[in-house]
Amino acid sequence: MLNYCKYVSWVPNSDVVVAQNRNNLCVWYSIDEPDKVTMYEVKGDVESIQRTEGKTEVIVDTGANTYSYELQETLIEFGAALEYKGLEKAVQILEPLDMTPEIEANWKTLAKLAVE
Repeated sequence: MLNYCKYVSWVPNSDVVVAQNRNNLCVWYSIDEPDKVTMYEVKGDVESIQRTEGKTEVIVDTGANTYSYELQETLIEFGAALEYKGLEKAVQILEPLDMTPEIEANWKTLAKLAVE
């Protein structure tokens, strides 16, 4: 999935994957759609992922400074809604969001589960 990978981790209590290769932070909000990846250019190395109420951040250490990159909490909540709260809650999370490749991947996942 990712060449030159030097960090990979699940976001705690979710089905979201975060990885780093060279100078890119890569986030898969839908692991079922590996080609739909959100990328951020970063300098330094991913140190950790922190989740607090309503907020998920990836901490990057440059050696001199530490920076945080906030992830899209609604997309993280979507996976949890599918697993624990059902399809209706997942629809409620996706409906107000603008269509992006990540959102489209989640709609596809939701449709597949609804058909099953």
